[in-house]
Amino acid sequence: MPAFPTTLIPELRALLGPANVIDTGEALETLSKDFYWYSPVLKRQLDDKRADVAVRPGTLEELKAAVAACARARVPVTVRGAGTGNYGQCVPLFGGVVLDLARLDRILELTPDGVVRVEPGARLGTIEAEARKAGWELRCMPSTWVKSSMAGFFCGGSGGIGSITWGGINAPGNVKSVTLLSCEETPRLLKLEEGDSKRALHTYGTTGIMVEIEMRLAPKVDYEQLIISSPDWEKLVTWSDDAAHHAAWGKRLVTQFQWPIPSFFKPLVKYFRTGEHVTFLLVARTQAEAIIADAAAAGLACVYRTPFSDPPKPPFITDYTWNHTTLWAMKSDPTLTYVQAGFGRNFREQFALLEKKFPGEVLLHLEWIAGNPKMTREDIGTHSGENVGMGGIPLVYFKSEARLQELLDYCAEIGVFIANPHTFYLEEGGRHPNIVEKRALKAELDPHALLNPGKMKSYPQNPFAPAAGTLAGTAV
Repeated sequence: MPAFPTTLIPELRALLGPANVIDTGEALETLSKDFYWYSPVLKRQLDDKRADVAVRPGTLEELKAAVAACARARVPVTVRGAGTGNYGQCVPLFGGVVLDLARLDRILELTPDGVVRVEPGARLGTIEAEARKAGWELRCMPSTWVKSSMAGFFCGGSGGIGSITWGGINAPGNVKSVTLLSCEETPRLLKLEEGDSKRALHTYGTTGIMVEIEMRLAPKVDYEQLIISSPDWEKLVTWSDDAAHHAAWGKRLVTQFQWPIPSFFKPLVKYFRTGEHVTFLLVARTQAEAIIADAAAAGLACVYRTPFSDPPKPPFITDYTWNHTTLWAMKSDPTLTYVQAGFGRNFREQFALLEKKFPGEVLLHLEWIAGNPKMTREDIGTHSGENVGMGGIPLVYFKSEARLQELLDYCAEIGVFIANPHTFYLEEGGRHPNIVEKRALKAELDPHALLNPGKMKSYPQNPFAPAAGTLAGTAV
């Protein structure tokens, strides 16, 4: 791998100003990392990876100038959003330059018909607050929505809160357009609209640098936050599954946790009953009473109820769902990690098989989503209200990498889809039916193969691998 050119950092300082070029210290370490350490496998592989320099452009022109300088110098370029991802998406495998887009954070337009147009670093929490003022809300957002950036979500995420109704970012109609900047000596802009945008979604920034995004919004709903509790797992999962499929109930979230997962949520433990499983719901406020009554009729108890405030401000039960669950669990027990699963309609049988094969090693955390009943990071599906499936992010007591792989293999054997969160390879972390188109887009916008090298495993060019011409990422 070539040495980092000594002339590049002074050039970047001249272009962006010294305060926006970081080449040492804790700040550089922070900007080189995300939450990859959720995975003990990725922690081992990525702990020592760091950029040579991080830059923070504040305008599109500054971004173009920085990218052009990097292209001329032929250095690796890794794009960073808010750094809330979990798969090492923004961790540079071969050093080089991290492009931190946090300063490019403007909401450019919010149209009367519910389309938001933003710069890449715009925070989802800010967008949600502004959208709700105008009578709209985000269709889907991760549990890190308060801090996450829009481009980071589109490049490294897939769905989350709201996906039970609208599906994920890949669901038809959710993304109106993305505009990408090429990584070359004279950077070019390319706008991908509607379904064509899928070529750039969930690609870890390997296929171009997102500089502008248009996303369709949903009409705003006033929500109530509910927690339903029961000592009977089977009874609760039956009710939760029925609630998720109840077409007349307005929902943004249905999440179920097996005990002792609720005990990890320290700010909420006063509401829980020891040994009882719980379901978190974000439901239309006008229907909350009926939903609570329905749960009571099924022998379940509502142990928590509070409005989702407008404008949004804590407490948010969303802070304990999706992959936030894993964070709370690891705070309580560092031996825990996770997998990302998609269960079939025979989920009860699959639960039983997992418990028999791995007794006490897997704690169930379920998330219901619209579209493909087998959740993937790459393609959650459509928002046809009738097609709701069960995914989940089960917790796993980590014993060894071999035992973890045994679990992943067994899941495949019994029909549980796994979007593997213990790999930084794009193709191994989800389902990519359009990977050929994604590789073609990378070739078009990244002719020198500088963007996040090593992450797209099937891309045939990586100039930073130990031997030229080997597959990307073989050095890790």
